[in-house]
Amino acid sequence: MQNLFEEIKVPQEELENMVNEKLDMIRKDSRKMKRTKFFCGFTAAAACITALAVFSVSNPVLAAQLPLIGHLFRQVEDKQPYYRDIDEKTVQAMPETAENVNAVDGLKISLSEIYCNTEALYLSVIIESEDAFPDYLLDNQLMHDMDFFLLDAVENFDFVNQPLVFPLQVNGEYIDDHTFVGSTRVDFTFGYGGLDENGEETDFVFPGTIPESFRWNMDVKKIYTYYGNSSDSQETFTKNGPWSFDADVTAKQTERIVREVNDYAPNGLGITTAEKREFEILLNYGYDESYAEYEADSIQSVILDADGKYMLDKAGMLPIGDFNVSKIDVYYFPIASEEDWMAIQEKLTVGEPADFIKEIAVHHTEIVF
Repeated sequence: MQNLFEEIKVPQEELENMVNEKLDMIRKDSRKMKRTKFFCGFTAAAACITALAVFSVSNPVLAAQLPLIGHLFRQVEDKQPYYRDIDEKTVQAMPETAENVNAVDGLKISLSEIYCNTEALYLSVIIESEDAFPDYLLDNQLMHDMDFFLLDAVENFDFVNQPLVFPLQVNGEYIDDHTFVGSTRVDFTFGYGGLDENGEETDFVFPGTIPESFRWNMDVKKIYTYYGNSSDSQETFTKNGPWSFDADVTAKQTERIVREVNDYAPNGLGITTAEKREFEILLNYGYDESYAEYEADSIQSVILDADGKYMLDKAGMLPIGDFNVSKIDVYYFPIASEEDWMAIQEKLTVGEPADFIKEIAVHHTEIVF
């Protein structure tokens, strides 16, 4: 098969442009249209895009190109609260070994790509079900803002002397009735629960320095998602493994910039520190009662980049993307009602939000990176 691929001459640029164009069209369609128009197994042996009428779905060259053109991280990046525009030149493809493509009771979990820096390990995940996923999953009847699965995982890093036992949340989308694609990450700056050598629960903390390369493996004991909201949720679509993976990982050495802020608004709420990372800015919020002249919920805040563009604050996490983050501005302003807050949010997405925010702000914090 390898020789056949080499002998067939294909206009590379034309092929990639066509595939990317069709993928963009597919993403704009509704979920059900995507499931009927787009099927991709994401394996080296077989892959197809039915929307490409020019090529047969059995075309081996197209199938071979898909893992390179599809770029799974890019495809699901709008489903993630953190990364944008991962440098594709530094993405590692998972070794295509039996250990890294696991099927248990009709459910196959594959890890397609790895990206690692000194802040986190990112994994792209493909979940393929021999039977169609239930309609309540495909049609997002779970009362969630996004589609996701949880992986009960045990991970080992050769530079840490204990395993990391922590569920990974894979955010993504169903691309057809049998296939879910998404990504997840392990943040090296967080503290986790873990197990010691005797199986007792203990705290898990990564060392301050992440090596340039390391050996990593993971056993997924169970996969599931939840039905319902956070206050009344039930585990559903539970499948037991194990699924096992391992790889040699190269970590890009990236810089983190931390700023001490300790600035508070007239309601006592403020920011203690701000950390700029490769893909996001992390804000640590605090409260100081000595500054509180108003009720806490009577003042809200918005964040603008250096060009005055509105940045969505995801619980203290600001995806950088194409924003100018040489500095950020945090504006605090009073609101009288929920309707006032909704009206302001609408204005943030049009025109020049900095103009009207400055007029109504009662406090301003500038953070320069």
